[in-house]
Amino acid sequence: MEPNKPVSTLQLHPVYQPIVDRQLSVVGYESFIRGTDATRVLADFVSPSLHRLDRIVAMDTLCKQLALEKYTGSAPLFLNSHPYSCDPFPQPLSLPKQHGLVIELTEHALVYEEQRLLKNVEWLSARGVRFAIDDFGYGFLSLPFIMRLQPQYIKLAKEVVQSCSDERSQDVLKRILQPFRDMGIQIIAEGIESEAQFESLHLVVDAFQGYWISKPKILLGA
Repeated sequence: MEPNKPVSTLQLHPVYQPIVDRQLSVVGYESFIRGTDATRVLADFVSPSLHRLDRIVAMDTLCKQLALEKYTGSAPLFLNSHPYSCDPFPQPLSLPKQHGLVIELTEHALVYEEQRLLKNVEWLSARGVRFAIDDFGYGFLSLPFIMRLQPQYIKLAKEVVQSCSDERSQDVLKRILQPFRDMGIQIIAEGIESEAQFESLHLVVDAFQGYWISKPKILLGA
């Protein structure tokens, strides 16, 4: 991809991965980006720099717009939001009416302009948008920030899921997560790659996501 290729000309398309409950019923879909320019876009997201802030925010907005335009489901749509995007759902995006919307804030990077972000979160929450902490347990977000955000979902990082290989570690994780569950926060395990992982976390989490359940696909239910 050309380093400064106009954002509007990037060759990208969304794919969707289901999130399921303990009965393997779909409770939501998370959108990911694919396409000719996806590798470079994702690299910019993972290793961002403030001097490219405007471009990163523009790419983040484009990814959300494409995911919304192509989504045909009725279950809530989970959209990732880059930490540099202080407005998780900026103009010209329109809030969907056919399905719920959940915006994921990742733990893998420090939040830029935290107070401005929380103000926008408050505005969106009042309009029915829900929020999730992504990659929980393997990143930078502080407990005070999570308490101020008041998310409806916490998504465990796959590294956390992979570390729960025996009853002792599963019990420790369950105890760590219990205060969040007492607050009504639903826990989602990411990176489920085997039936054994799925079964072992039944008493620890509320929902599951990963390649054992389904790879991300362009068409829902395909």
